[in-house]
Amino acid sequence: MASSSRLGDEWIGICCCHNDPTCVSMGGFIMTCSPDAKSGGQGQSTLIDTTIGWCGHTGTVVTSSLKSKTNGLGKARIGETVTGCNIGIVVDGNPKHDVGG
Repeated sequence: MASSSRLGDEWIGICCCHNDPTCVSMGGFIMTCSPDAKSGGQGQSTLIDTTIGWCGHTGTVVTSSLKSKTNGLGKARIGETVTGCNIGIVVDGNPKHDVGG
């Protein structure tokens, strides 16, 4: 089990959409979530929600729980993978809301 991730929770990793030929160390936040499901008063993030890096580039949550769903999509948790311009993992969530599967 892992803690659920929510709107505004953090991800860390890299961003590979800069003019520099290498990726840049980066972090940011989950910026979309379920419109009607909450975890600790914040919107529950799910598979396919969008992240934003401190640089302004975006990514997508591409892994989630296979068993716990919100609006037909797997609930995202700490440790989920982010990919796109942002590449990394979700590192923040609600420690009082464990999501299985």
